[in-house]
Amino acid sequence: MHGTPETRYEIDPAQLREAIASTDDTDRHLVGIYHSHPRTEPKPSDFDIANARWPAQVYVLTSLRSEPPEVFAYRITGGKAPMLPIVES
Repeated sequence: MHGTPETRYEIDPAQLREAIASTDDTDRHLVGIYHSHPRTEPKPSDFDIANARWPAQVYVLTSLRSEPPEVFAYRITGGKAPMLPIVES
């Protein structure tokens, strides 16, 4: 956890590597990294983009500023964060 979880998040690299590695022998796959923006829109901040370390993962952001919460997905790589469609089936 980041020292200021109200405004920042931090993923322990060792825990994420373990989560990814533990899916190698099962039908489970890590497909995304989630965090919330309690008071701001659900788009990656400059901090989120600068600190994104896993370009293969989808970053799912939820804003709790409204009801129902807003949820969007992004692929963060190369300093860019294009939005990805979320499809409900």
